[in-house]
Amino acid sequence: MIARPSSHRSTMTGHPCRLRALTAGLLLLAGCGAGMEEVSVSGAAEQAYFDGMEYLAGGGLLEAEQEFLKVIKMPSYLDLTALARLRLGDALFHQGKYDEAIDTYGAYAQRHDGSANVPYALFMMAKAHFELAPSDIWFMPPVYELDLSSVQQARVHLERFIRQFPRSRFVTEALQLRDRCIDVQWAHNQYVVDFYRDRKQWIGVVFRLHQAMQQFPTRSHKPETYATLGDAYRKLGWRARSIEVWEALASRWPTSPEGRRASGEIRSLQADIAAAKARGDATAEAPVELPPSATFKPEQTADRELDQG
Repeated sequence: MIARPSSHRSTMTGHPCRLRALTAGLLLLAGCGAGMEEVSVSGAAEQAYFDGMEYLAGGGLLEAEQEFLKVIKMPSYLDLTALARLRLGDALFHQGKYDEAIDTYGAYAQRHDGSANVPYALFMMAKAHFELAPSDIWFMPPVYELDLSSVQQARVHLERFIRQFPRSRFVTEALQLRDRCIDVQWAHNQYVVDFYRDRKQWIGVVFRLHQAMQQFPTRSHKPETYATLGDAYRKLGWRARSIEVWEALASRWPTSPEGRRASGEIRSLQADIAAAKARGDATAEAPVELPPSATFKPEQTADRELDQG
């Protein structure tokens, strides 16, 4: 009977030790389970990512999109989660889902600032903007239907990329795409000038050429542009300004067809001014009331900077 209490005490004092041992064992098993789960999740992410890459390489773009989305939904500590965001952008881009691709590339660049893949993401985002812009045949509809906003947006992103990453291997292509944007903008500008000239809306011709000669110095400062501007000034009665433009043309391109024509135009304008002054005409050199932009002399901005668009 005496042994019972001793046995009882032994049981009671031994219980905490066994409990601690059991708890430690359970924690160890739990740790192994978490590790196994992590390995399992990592393996599933790798499989989905590489499946997505295979689909992407083989042209299965929708399937690639789905696989990359699977990876993105997995824990963010996995390295492949970031890469999957980038490749999702590629899958969307090659499907022509440019708006979604822009958002995806932009999100990657924001989330992973400092990553070596950020220049690629920003270049592809700029390229997606370019793909959203109309092509060269775009400027054929009536002038009132034209909208250059998407072309300008593409230029903004391409030029931002060029400034940020001047040594990137994508810069050459970015410069080519930027120049194509400028080509479309310049062609549109010429379309509008012709539109106004054909309708004898000379003030429209002048203002549009003023704008072009500020925004496109390397393209607009040519003898044919100066001749068009000189003619428009004359039609508006801005004879003194017309003479200045023809003089600038003759000085810069004396052997061009327009340059050879300049001396005759200048003599004719001078004769008109002299005759008008002889009649007492106060508008011999220019109308009394001119818009503020009439004092702008675009020939003085020649070759100062690259096209600004």
